[in-house]
Amino acid sequence: MRTLLLVEDEKLIRKGIRSIIERSGVEIEEIIECPNGEEALKILKEREIDAMFTDIRMPKMDGVTLVNEVQKLDHKPLIAAISGFDEFEYAVELLRNGVRDYILKPVDRNKITKTLETFQKELAFSETEYNRRKRIAIQQLQYMLFYDNVTEVEVENICCAVHPYMPVNNFVVFCFGNMDDTDDLTSQGKYYYVQGENYMNMIIADDRYKLEVAEKLKGSYYGISRKYFNFMDVKQAFCEAAKMRKTAFETCNHVIDAATYKEPEAEFQYGVKVMMQTANLICSNKLDEALAQMQLFVEGVKERKYSIDEFEEQMDIIISTTMKVYKNTLKNKENEVRELLDMFSFQTIDDYMMVVNDWIKNFNELIGTDVDEHKTGQKMEKAIEYIKENYATDLNMAVVSNYISMNYSLFSFTFKQYTGTNFVNFLKNIRVGEAKKLLTETDMKVNEISRAVGYDHEKHFMKTFKSITGLTPSQYRNNLG
Repeated sequence: MRTLLLVEDEKLIRKGIRSIIERSGVEIEEIIECPNGEEALKILKEREIDAMFTDIRMPKMDGVTLVNEVQKLDHKPLIAAISGFDEFEYAVELLRNGVRDYILKPVDRNKITKTLETFQKELAFSETEYNRRKRIAIQQLQYMLFYDNVTEVEVENICCAVHPYMPVNNFVVFCFGNMDDTDDLTSQGKYYYVQGENYMNMIIADDRYKLEVAEKLKGSYYGISRKYFNFMDVKQAFCEAAKMRKTAFETCNHVIDAATYKEPEAEFQYGVKVMMQTANLICSNKLDEALAQMQLFVEGVKERKYSIDEFEEQMDIIISTTMKVYKNTLKNKENEVRELLDMFSFQTIDDYMMVVNDWIKNFNELIGTDVDEHKTGQKMEKAIEYIKENYATDLNMAVVSNYISMNYSLFSFTFKQYTGTNFVNFLKNIRVGEAKKLLTETDMKVNEISRAVGYDHEKHFMKTFKSITGLTPSQYRNNLG
């Protein structure tokens, strides 16, 4: 349970009930206290509350009036009423208005605990059902955004289904490529992350929080759409942002905003002939000439002479043609070569070409049978050992790749091939594994364990722990008991 509102005008009674709640064994992230219904209603209008325990007789606004007012809200908490025997005549009216339980004073510890456990089960079921419907809606949104054969009726129906889960109206769309960590890219009511295809990920953001999202994407190369005022236009906004993302990729500018972007005046030229010559040179093993030819095309793309879409298409042809010609000799190297087809998984065209150039320069090694895999394996083992020794520090991929003296992009690619997972997930699993040991073998508090395994923020640690184990740290520890 995330939030519980405790409404009781007598301070000593309120503190006593809070103490019982805290010792009930039901995990509650935040308990908020209020001395009257008027203050409670103000809180209920400002934020979502999961459950509420309220007294009946209170100054300013009594419990009966408060419960009646709650029924007018979009989000209604689960409610338990607390009262004395002489107020029992109110029980029927309260139960009619959505109160789930009626607790008599003096409150019984077991009764409070039983009510909390019932609420917890109901909230868990509601959250599961909510998440199921949200997941389906997001899948529909992804289908609508990334496929062309979607009718206007489908667009309207999908937008209507998705909007309750992304309640933004005056909004912009951000489009970006790979990010090591996407856990912090959704903030309810402000902005929402949607995983894309071909590394065209997106955030739909209320325009008021445009700067906040930009700060989270700092260091990335991304595109931003113009501001839109109707959620039905979300596909148009995404297409616009995706175009800006490609422009950021090709020009190596961190941010391209459609609101200020100007199309190049000259029309794009066709460079198919140039790129086909590059493919032929690679397949003829004339690697230096191939590199020079390809660099000409890349410079043309950066100068907006050639289209980035054409460049992507031609790179696909070059790599696919090479894989066909050397099908027998490539053998188990095919997956490594296919990584080059995911062009927009790289931040910029310069980053991409760095890896492509390495591939071409080492082409003889790639197709040969004497590739020094042992040396690469040693470097990866050295990296893994370093991660295991330093997981509790502010560790990232740049630090580790620098430690083993390997190019950042090449390290990312090689590490995933060697371990079967990316760097961020590997580090998460190491940290959560160590956290499990501390939860099992020590009496350390959760916030202490969070810091001990490398997380500055306890909430980030708890979210990561639950995403991997399915349990909160406290639940994991209690299940062992």
